[in-house]
Amino acid sequence: MPFQTQNLSIRLGGKRILQDVTFNAPVGGITGIIGPNGSGKTTLLRALAGLLSPDTGHVLHDGQDLGRIPPRDRARRIAMMPQTAQAPAGLTVRELVARGRTPWLRPFLPMTAADQGAVDRALAACGLNDLAARAVDSLSGGQRQRAWIALVLAQESGTVLLDEPLNFLDLPHQSELVSLLRTVGATRSVMMILHDLTIAARVCDHVLALRDGRLVAFGTPADVLAPAPLKQTFGIDFSCTRPDGRPVILPAAL
Repeated sequence: MPFQTQNLSIRLGGKRILQDVTFNAPVGGITGIIGPNGSGKTTLLRALAGLLSPDTGHVLHDGQDLGRIPPRDRARRIAMMPQTAQAPAGLTVRELVARGRTPWLRPFLPMTAADQGAVDRALAACGLNDLAARAVDSLSGGQRQRAWIALVLAQESGTVLLDEPLNFLDLPHQSELVSLLRTVGATRSVMMILHDLTIAARVCDHVLALRDGRLVAFGTPADVLAPAPLKQTFGIDFSCTRPDGRPVILPAAL
């Protein structure tokens, strides 16, 4: 399994953010992380990336204690796109995406043809070929989001962590990214934070629900994205219907 957590607890600024979180994430496919604001979703993702150390409990990646994996090796295994990321002024899209190859570069040597090929594939997958020479800070929010996702893909890690990857994307680009993530999930393990529960139900193979730093549920979309666990997660009633044979999940008040 790519990730196993056991009684994972984390404090930040003296406040308990995660409390006794235990789950086993399967190899491959897409796992969605859901929950209200402040439930610990981003903290969990950062812990899985090795950016935060547990106060108690542990995180294993492919059976190894994450804290014992050297940073360079960890970066080859796990790629993460944070919710907010800033590129240096004037950096082009291609230069940004090429930074995804950093864990694989040999000291003092330029990128190889294989590295360049990985960058080319990531740019094409995210529809960025025409923007490759543009400065990142000149792009729209949606274009910048795609550039950061391309950086993660260029890293070619077996595990991909995405913090709200659909933010800032208009509907056509959301649709394109969802299709891309399905393709990525066929060969890699993807874990991502999502707010749109209908998209989660249609895209994810597994869903993890958090509330107040505690695990509410972990399982298939059919198990987790159902009225009872959703009410336990968000504190409101939900309508879960299948008008065209595919799930649509909305707050019952709507």
